[in-house]
Amino acid sequence: MATDVISFSPPRGMRDFYPEDMVLRNAVFDAWSAAARQSGFDEYDACVVESLALLKRKSGEEITDQIYHFKDKSGRELALRPEMTPTLARMIVAKQGSLTMPLKWFTIAQCFRYERTTRGRKREHYQLNLDVIGESSVSAEAEVIATAAGAMSRLGLTGKHYQIRFSSRALLSELLLKLGIEAAHHAATFLALDKRGKITDEAIKTLLENEGVSPEAIPTIFALLEVETLEQARDMLGAETPAYQDVLAFLETLDAYGIADLMSFDISVIRGLSYYTGIVFEAFDTSEGLRAIFGGGRYDNLLGDIGGAATSGAGLGF
Repeated sequence: MATDVISFSPPRGMRDFYPEDMVLRNAVFDAWSAAARQSGFDEYDACVVESLALLKRKSGEEITDQIYHFKDKSGRELALRPEMTPTLARMIVAKQGSLTMPLKWFTIAQCFRYERTTRGRKREHYQLNLDVIGESSVSAEAEVIATAAGAMSRLGLTGKHYQIRFSSRALLSELLLKLGIEAAHHAATFLALDKRGKITDEAIKTLLENEGVSPEAIPTIFALLEVETLEQARDMLGAETPAYQDVLAFLETLDAYGIADLMSFDISVIRGLSYYTGIVFEAFDTSEGLRAIFGGGRYDNLLGDIGGAATSGAGLGF
């Protein structure tokens, strides 16, 4: 009679934490929690299993190719959460009428994605999530970045070790409109450009054409990624537009926090998630040998998209 061979390794892409590993993990978690509480964030938590319908509504049907999903014994379609933001949105919508805005919440969440494992990317991970809900000004983005910088400082890391690159989807939208690209194509353009460096430019061109972007406009879209300074963007726009002014206010607020020297404008920072609407950012180690350390941005439509009242938000995943 055949016997299944038992492996004593964790499932592919997963990790075990022995006591010596927990010492290191807890040091990171303690730094995250202390920084969040010092900035006035309240802690929350939620179930690891989430409704598949919620994730599809936020990310589209294609999300099922990237996550662990299944049916329970009653036929309900469920999934292991791949990120925390949809769950946060669900929790807020459930009690939206009784919550006092703005909210400042944080959690340390275990998330799962069914993806190819690479260096620095497994199929499960923990991350610090910081979110400010109900604050429309760019002070929200600045606050989550300042809190993350505080966590980095508690871990002994300074501007010598990492830098934060930022852009603005709203600014990119203004530039695309200036170039004659209709707003209906902007979301698809962002997603296509976010793949630059991961797939060929010819493949990106095909994606853009499939979304209805005219072939004549595509070289101009690629040329946008050659913009190196905010001043160049302003000159292309011909005026200090609302999105440009938001970026200036964002930088002024970061300067007040004393961390403006950590920031650099990089128009190629787009972020792959479709719900971002404004300023977006990613932190990288200065040796550029690792994946992004943390990233996030503004999402002003997410709560409305899943059925709640329209509410502004800005968040970060570390």
